[in-house]
Amino acid sequence: MAVVPDFVGKQALDAWLSGYDAGLMLQGSDPDSPHPLLNGVVVAQLPAPGTRLPRWSVVIVWIAGGGDPAGVREPRRPLPDHLEDQGEPDHRV
Repeated sequence: MAVVPDFVGKQALDAWLSGYDAGLMLQGSDPDSPHPLLNGVVVAQLPAPGTRLPRWSVVIVWIAGGGDPAGVREPRRPLPDHLEDQGEPDHRV
């Protein structure tokens, strides 16, 4: 048997690792989601902390604040120079 830890407030990856160490598997609220449980903070879980489950049972967690799923975008500062601003001849045909 495994005792369900309190995952609420933990980073998603930390919660997943804690669950694995306790002998449980964490799953998002939408099992068909293409996004893994890596980003965001756990805001709810089912079953409640302290519940005893058979080893390697599934605990469902809800994640918030996962950020943009498209990836990190860095602003380009300073902005690149335009050809018109450089005074170079326009070689376009």
